[in-house]
Amino acid sequence: MTSINTLKNLFTSICLVAFLVGYASLSRAETITHLIKPLNIEAEANYEKGDENKPVVLIIHGFLTTNNFHTVTAMTKGIRDEGYSILAPTLTLDISKRKGSLKCNSIHTHTLEKDIIEIKSWIDWLKAQGHKNIVIVGHSSGSQEILEYLNQYQDPAVTAAVFTSLFYLKGKELGTLDNEIVFANDLIAKKEDRPHKYSFLFCKNNYLATPNSFISYMKLDRQYVLNSLKNLKIPNFTIMGSADKRYLTVGENWLTELEETGTDLFIVKGANHFFSSEHEFDLQDHIIDILKQLSAGQD
Repeated sequence: MTSINTLKNLFTSICLVAFLVGYASLSRAETITHLIKPLNIEAEANYEKGDENKPVVLIIHGFLTTNNFHTVTAMTKGIRDEGYSILAPTLTLDISKRKGSLKCNSIHTHTLEKDIIEIKSWIDWLKAQGHKNIVIVGHSSGSQEILEYLNQYQDPAVTAAVFTSLFYLKGKELGTLDNEIVFANDLIAKKEDRPHKYSFLFCKNNYLATPNSFISYMKLDRQYVLNSLKNLKIPNFTIMGSADKRYLTVGENWLTELEETGTDLFIVKGANHFFSSEHEFDLQDHIIDILKQLSAGQD
């Protein structure tokens, strides 16, 4: 009986220690509110400060989601556990301090250009905190957006990029309709900005957006993304899931085309677009290996 009680007490102590360690780890996280001055809108981010000798990792979430999307939180956990500083903002999408994901039939007024302004503003915020080595990571459309940011800005503080589930946003194979693009451009020419329903990615004829919002993302077609990736001047890495259903529409030759740009391509066998379930650990491992590789290259 004594040995049983001893084991129970030991188990209780272990659980308590695990809880306290987990709580201490969570308590390091801060919710940062940051004014995006060019847009006059407040944005929020989760920020954790880690080892000052390691780069800070900026993570940009995917289409219409937030920094609490499970793929982003999985990446955040793996990176945090290795002692890296992390900043994971939620893009406002024109909503101050946005908390939740947006639906297709919400009224979308945000633009690609505004998203890039926000990413730049967060990078400037990180530099103001003393971070001089920033690795930028994107998931899904977040990958396209950081790619577009890198098209426009060559900040020496941004030393590498990691793209996950990198595809593109415009293409007939994705459901983009030429007549809707013509219609939206016609509204813009007439200076009419009323929302209209479009087909955009998984939003089939129910993406309610202003024409300026919709058209802004149409520059990100297949060739534009490939050319942008090929022209990058910093180390870059692309992580894809072999079971991503988007290959059914874009073709598995997309992987070959990505590799031909010169990006370091990693394929997680069996993983879907979101690296769900056990594949989140594969995603974490690849990102950590990349970060260690980058650190070794700087020694």
